[in-house]
Amino acid sequence: MPFADMLAASMRHAGAIRLDHVLGLKRLYLVPRGFKPDNGAYVQMPFEALLGAVARESAAHKCIVIGEDLGTVPEGFRETMQDFGIWSYLVMMFERDDAGHFRNVDHYRPNALVTLNTHDLSTYAGWRSFGDLKMKRSLGLDPGENDQARWDALGRLDEILRQNGIRANDLYSVLAFLSRTPSRLLAVSMEDLLGVIDQPNIPGTIDEHPNWRQRLPVALDKIAAKVDLTALRAATRERSLNGGS
Repeated sequence: MPFADMLAASMRHAGAIRLDHVLGLKRLYLVPRGFKPDNGAYVQMPFEALLGAVARESAAHKCIVIGEDLGTVPEGFRETMQDFGIWSYLVMMFERDDAGHFRNVDHYRPNALVTLNTHDLSTYAGWRSFGDLKMKRSLGLDPGENDQARWDALGRLDEILRQNGIRANDLYSVLAFLSRTPSRLLAVSMEDLLGVIDQPNIPGTIDEHPNWRQRLPVALDKIAAKVDLTALRAATRERSLNGGS
């Protein structure tokens, strides 16, 4: 299917879509069939032409496009995306300075989707309980963080919340912080709202972990009763008053 037709099909019934690994619009790492990964090479893509197609279909279908621009990207990449009206994807767990301090609300860009984590990261309950570290160690994986580093991160989270007058540190306190950012879209995972500890997907695993196969702890028709809607409304009230979503 041509790229523009694929975009149109995705946008036809959506108010917003997210382009996974949007860096692929600029370059792809390709490995010839039968060769090892280190025999591949980066192939440059027609970046601006592809962005133009995205922008054209976005305008035609009145659909917001969010580019997953996490990690290291080439210089000027995000600025070019913004020039074409493609929004950024800002994950609070990654938005820290070189010393590990969480960045304040004024760091976040307006044309962006802001969220606490992703499906490839720990849930909030798992993060606070060190559940993700324990799980990865049990699978023989390097969690990339020791217990002391996690304690430090928890302390830095408390620090940024207190700077914004937020005294607690539960999920709804974090959502209250994110609600104060200027980013125009805020996403919260169902796993976080339901207090799930295990994350949906652990990168680097295939059969070691039930990726994408875990049921939520409550039935669909019971979710509304399980989520603390009063706390959720209170946490996002300021955002609602300011016109965010």
